Amino acid sequence: MDKDEVSGLTRIDFSPYGQKTKLLLSGAGVTYKKCDQPMLIPRKDLEELGITYRRIPVLAVGKDVYCDSSLIIDVAMSTLVKSGSLETSAADKAFEDWGSNTFQESLGLVPQQALTSEFVKDRETIFPVLKRPDLKSLRPSTLAGFKSRCKQVETVFLAKGGPFINGEKLGVADVHVGFGLRWALNDLGVAQDAGCGKDAFPKLWKMIESLPAAKPEVLSSDEMLNQIKESGYSADGPTTLMKDDPYGLEVGTRVTIESFDAAPGAHPQAGKLVGTTADEVVIEVGNDGVRLHFPRIGYIVRAAQ
Repeated sequence: MDKDEVSGLTRIDFSPYGQKTKLLLSGAGVTYKKCDQPMLIPRKDLEELGITYRRIPVLAVGKDVYCDSSLIIDVAMSTLVKSGSLETSAADKAFEDWGSNTFQESLGLVPQQALTSEFVKDRETIFPVLKRPDLKSLRPSTLAGFKSRCKQVETVFLAKGGPFINGEKLGVADVHVGFGLRWALNDLGVAQDAGCGKDAFPKLWKMIESLPAAKPEVLSSDEMLNQIKESGYSADGPTTLMKDDPYGLEVGTRVTIESFDAAPGAHPQAGKLVGTTADEVVIEVGNDGVRLHFPRIGYIVRAAQ
C-alpha cells in the first residue's frame, strides 16, 4: 500500500483507542481501510504476521506496522495528514496525557454485566483495575471524578465557545480529549447517569456530536494479510541505532518488547532489532519481514533470553 494513498488499520469497534485512531484519520480526510479483529485474544491475523503485541489498533502503512496510539497519531500527522487538515498546537501532547488519564479512570465505569469472566481474564494483564474485588464499590467515586473531568472540558477547554477546543475547526486536541469522553458517555452508558446529559454539559456534548463519522472500507483477513505481505516498506528508517542508545544492544539482536503498564512477562513481542531513534524502536517480526514500530515511552526493550 502506498503511504500517500491508503493506510491499513486493525481495531475492535468497542476499542476506545481504535475509535480514537479512526477519528483522527477520518477527521483529517485520510483514506484508509480497516480489518476488524476479535474482541478477545487470540488474534490469528496478527499472529500470522508475527505480531503478538497485545493491544490494538495497529496501523499498517505498507509493511511497516505502528503500535500504540501515541506513535500512530504522530506518524499519521507527519506522513499521512495534509498540513492544515487539523488544528495543532504546542499543547497537544498535554491534551494527549489528559485524555489517556481520563480513559484509565473511566475503566471503573465499565458496566458490571460486561465484566464476564472471559472478558476480565482477557484484559486483567493490561487493565488490572478490572480484577479488583472492590471494583463495584469504586463506581460512585469514579463517576464523581468523570463529572469533574467533564466540567474541565465545559468551562476551561471550551471556554471560547466551541464547538472545538480551538474554535470552529477540529484539532488534534479534540481527538485526544473527545475519544474517551464519547466512549464513556455513549458506549458505557454514562450519559444516562444524573448530571451527565446535555443540560449539564451543553458545550461538551456539542463537541462530541460534532466529531466526524468514519466509514472506511472493510477488508477481509485475507485481503489485509495479502496487502501487507505484498507491500514494500513505507518508512525511511531507522535501520541503525541512535548514538549512545541506552539499550546497549546491536542491530540484529533478538529482543523482546513489553508494555510498562502491563503485568510483567505478559504478551511480550519478540523480534530482531532493526534500529532506533529518540522517539521509536523498530524490530522485524515473523516470516514476511514485517517491521514493528514502538514508541520509546512506555515500553521495555531487552535482549531475548
